[in-house]
Amino acid sequence: MDHYQTLGVGRDADTPTIKKAYRKLASKHHPDKGGDEARFKEIQQAYETLSDPQKRAEYDNPNPFEGVFQGGGDPFGQGGFQDIFRDIFGGRQQRQPVKNPDALFDMDITLHQAYLGTETTLSTPEGRVNLTIPPGVRHGTKFRLAGKAGGRMPQLPPGDLIVRVNIQPSNEWGREGDDLFVRAEINAIEAMLGTSVRITHLDGKQYDVTIPAGTQPGGRVRMTGLGMPNPQSSRLGNLVIIVSIHVPTINSADDIELLNKIINKRKGYE
Repeated sequence: MDHYQTLGVGRDADTPTIKKAYRKLASKHHPDKGGDEARFKEIQQAYETLSDPQKRAEYDNPNPFEGVFQGGGDPFGQGGFQDIFRDIFGGRQQRQPVKNPDALFDMDITLHQAYLGTETTLSTPEGRVNLTIPPGVRHGTKFRLAGKAGGRMPQLPPGDLIVRVNIQPSNEWGREGDDLFVRAEINAIEAMLGTSVRITHLDGKQYDVTIPAGTQPGGRVRMTGLGMPNPQSSRLGNLVIIVSIHVPTINSADDIELLNKIINKRKGYE
């Protein structure tokens, strides 16, 4: 069959047009996608000839003596030498790759962005593309951008770009699964008597949290439904406040007297 007809291009087609036609046909007829192997080989042969300037010139201006001293067709049948070696050694011909290899790109985001979700624009070998990161995304989550990785083999469709999300550690916040953790510092007297602290969440909202009397260092207060959203469901994790107790320095007799009164009151002496 005529190579130009095989690729569906005119004889005056330039290289980009031939390349574009090949990519479309190769993706459609590749055996790994259920296409006909014979048809795929015709497409490959046509592209290999027409994409090479020297081969194309020889094809467009064939040797008039070609075929006189060489018999036309395959003297060993349809498969040729490759099929003979396969029959003898039991090997299987390795198929050509259906597309260029995929590429991995690491994308760093903050815990704030992971909580709220974010959008970004990436520059890829195939152009700029928008990527939406959903709220609650987990560290190491991968997003596949089909056909955005380009590749070194122009005769094949571009590979996929795999974007891996890396959530950077926070000095103030922690995360385990869908639960969020934040520290709140109170002094020893507040720990004994109980107090209230105000927490500013990752979305900027503020919450007053009651710290019960007698709280010990490392004590935890759990707020249900204020943690990370789960991307696969509507469930929300919890917000856990970890209490850190600061012991103040007592420098005056008045401070000591006041502290003794508080201690005695707690013991029931007054």
